[in-house]
Amino acid sequence: MKVANSRRREMLALYGGRPVKTTPFGSGPKHSLAEWHAIKPLFQRGVIHMTRGPEVMALRQAFAKLFGRKYAVTASSGTAALHAATGALGIGRGDEVITSPITDMGTIVAILAQNAVPIFADVDPLTLMITPETVAAKITPRTRAIILVHLAGLPADARGICRLARKHGIPVVEDMAQSYLTRQGRRYAGTFGVIGCWSLNESKHIGAGDGGVLLTNDRALARRADLFADKCYDREGGKVDPFFAPYNYRLNTLTAAVCLEQLKKVRWICRTRNRYGTRLDRALAAIPGITPRPVRKGDYATYWYYVFSVDPEILGVDSAEFARALHAEGIPCRPAAESVLDWTLFREHVVSRHACAASCPLYKGPRPDYALENYPGLLQVKRRAIRVGMSEYFTPKDISDIIRAVRKVAAFYRGERGG
Repeated sequence: MKVANSRRREMLALYGGRPVKTTPFGSGPKHSLAEWHAIKPLFQRGVIHMTRGPEVMALRQAFAKLFGRKYAVTASSGTAALHAATGALGIGRGDEVITSPITDMGTIVAILAQNAVPIFADVDPLTLMITPETVAAKITPRTRAIILVHLAGLPADARGICRLARKHGIPVVEDMAQSYLTRQGRRYAGTFGVIGCWSLNESKHIGAGDGGVLLTNDRALARRADLFADKCYDREGGKVDPFFAPYNYRLNTLTAAVCLEQLKKVRWICRTRNRYGTRLDRALAAIPGITPRPVRKGDYATYWYYVFSVDPEILGVDSAEFARALHAEGIPCRPAAESVLDWTLFREHVVSRHACAASCPLYKGPRPDYALENYPGLLQVKRRAIRVGMSEYFTPKDISDIIRAVRKVAAFYRGERGG
């Protein structure tokens, strides 16, 4: 560690110096009285519909219109929406589904709950997302789907991955939980694959406690997903005659009413986050040893949280040490690589009779490769990437403070004079 000559530089708060950020970050409410008033009509009607209430159907229509899709299916969570997607596609025992090793358990549930086998493609070390090249390396005759995760508000290469998938006749499901209104070119992420799935939990760009929405242009898939999420009851035809084993993933009308109000703010939220994230990208790209996540020309990112990478060869420290110093400067952060391959579930190839996956006798493939050392891109992410929080309620000064703190810490570890 380069501390010996620290007198020539601005001392890090980690070693007793004055921190850059001494004021609280801007904050604001997730919900307001507008949502309170939105649920009032439910009580005036005297009934909270258990399924397909007017608010639920209005939410479906509003979501489909926002993203330019024909059909919307609501669900009780983003996880449930993803599971309804794999269920609608007929994913089952012995099938492989390719996805990212940097994702949430919700993505994995959609695969394991169908007794299918998660196959992980490596990630680009700067974007932290899978690529057409890493996906191509994992396709086998057993591949039945790809779940493409658009991570933290940055669009993955959906166009390239979908082009590859079409060559092999493989459907693509887009996990949009963290990437509202993100675009690749002029097209919204979530509309490239056959199905896109969004989360409505309280941590996302908009939220209503919990909930999920599935969008598609395929009427048959929409109908199958709707049946899968609602006990296989034909609500349109008024017929109760289940013909497959479904789930109960219905969205309640209270949640739908709140989400309809949240949708009114989504463009402002994403526009503000884009402005702040773009400013950080430009400023941090000028700091030696620091690399923001690359946003392709013409793409639009909405920064659910902010990620940049450090270069250990230039700075002499990895992401863990840099994050420790940055946190001491008043910028809450942590290393960004939260990989599912670190979980006991995959590290030890845990199986059960409820989610047999690769242990299923119908699975004809070799034991899946979950060894972290075989994912060089992910290993780089674990050593280099740092995650910083982002909010539409941040102020321009908050962004300036983040930039100053990153610049100060980077300069210290480079051994340069001043901040």
